[in-house]
Amino acid sequence: MNRPVWAIPLTTALLCGGLGSIAAATPASAEPSARAAVPCTAGVPLASDFDGDGTADLVVGAKRTNGSDTVRVQSIQPSDGGAAVWLADTGELRTADLNGDVCADALVFSGGHTPWLRAALGTPDGLDVADATDVVVPQAADVADDARRSLTFEVAGLRHDGFSQIAISGRHVVDLGEDGPEEYGAYLDVLSLDSSLAVTTTQVLTFPKISRDIWDFGSALATSGRTIVVGHPSAIVNRHYGAGAVLIYSADTADPTHVVLRKTLTQNSAKVPGTAEAYDFFGATLALRNGRLAIGAPGEADGKIHASGLVQPMVWHESKLTYTAYRAITQDTKGVPGSNEKDDQFGVHLAIARGLTASGSYDILIGATEAYGRLADAGSVTVANLTRPLYRTYTQATKGVPGNPQAGDEFCHVGVLQGSAGTDTVLIGAPGEDSYGISDYGRAIRSDGKRLSSKTGWSSIGVPPDAPTGMVNWGFDFAATP
Repeated sequence: MNRPVWAIPLTTALLCGGLGSIAAATPASAEPSARAAVPCTAGVPLASDFDGDGTADLVVGAKRTNGSDTVRVQSIQPSDGGAAVWLADTGELRTADLNGDVCADALVFSGGHTPWLRAALGTPDGLDVADATDVVVPQAADVADDARRSLTFEVAGLRHDGFSQIAISGRHVVDLGEDGPEEYGAYLDVLSLDSSLAVTTTQVLTFPKISRDIWDFGSALATSGRTIVVGHPSAIVNRHYGAGAVLIYSADTADPTHVVLRKTLTQNSAKVPGTAEAYDFFGATLALRNGRLAIGAPGEADGKIHASGLVQPMVWHESKLTYTAYRAITQDTKGVPGSNEKDDQFGVHLAIARGLTASGSYDILIGATEAYGRLADAGSVTVANLTRPLYRTYTQATKGVPGNPQAGDEFCHVGVLQGSAGTDTVLIGAPGEDSYGISDYGRAIRSDGKRLSSKTGWSSIGVPPDAPTGMVNWGFDFAATP
């Protein structure tokens, strides 16, 4: 497992040569904004607003290849127009508020045989990755002395009751050689931090060590307020393998450093539309923001239409420990453009946005790998109001959207740039798009930051100069959404 190559200040652009190397660094092309010149003050930051200037920085994920190795890279483009910084070989990046100031912070992590997790604070000069803090993953010691064993996990941050926490959900994996990998021993860790990012308390929740339904436990993880939501897409419900479940935890009233399981939701739960069936994979994807929860079931079948997909919108009432379930959304829902088709996987990627369909609205960005005509996996994105029947669907054939549909584009990876005025910017990635003669070079686009309409302006997010050698899959993910 490659250790990450960390950038120095955000106002510096890294030029990445060979795998894990730094070739050079050049000064920023623009000065920090006036707001960035003062220290981060108390407040609630916008996700990925690392310098606290009130405008979110753009983080676009990609991959890079070097021989047989494929690793994640992240490009951070500051909102003040300064030069981008490349975080090479970093694994995945999530944004969080780890110390209670107006600058957003970051969690960067990677599983594998040598799993690692680091926490980096936002500063007036951007993300301080040079002084990032190593955080010990509790299960790391279990795999340290066995080359066959590794960890797979997701990470998210949350802040409540005056302190911050890191949630880690995942599984142990053992390499069985020709028989392939075997997952076992699922876990949820909740680490509480002090202001220096030192871990003060650790809560480890473990699940059956050997269970045929443990596959992909915790592969979807979302946090908001005092709540942690964990996806268990392979859960067995009424003997239906892979029907899926979602576990909702929240802070214990008596001891807020510890969490308590409040609800386990399935498609058989009270007032949840639909029925739990084999291979629905309910909970394979999640998005949560201010109690608004979207649950993806990309394996949901419509009769004999395999994996057409479904998204279940909900509101989680944190103080009452109750939920309200709204209509399930598919491509056959009245008002949603398109129709249920085999392997569309509607809901394979999700994000929650604000102000896209109506003033103050909560909206769900729903990615689907669907075909465009005979172009398999070209992809689409549907924007759905969480509670009302308001919908818009976009493909690369939509007027004004850059690019054109191609087989395998997967124009369905979604993210959000939070807007300080209450209207967010939509981010869409097509990491499989072929460009510049490079297979799977990728494409990322953004909306104009206004409420969506037929006149919405869309633009491509350019790949910054000096991208890492071997970069592909530009737009694979976006770290702006917590």
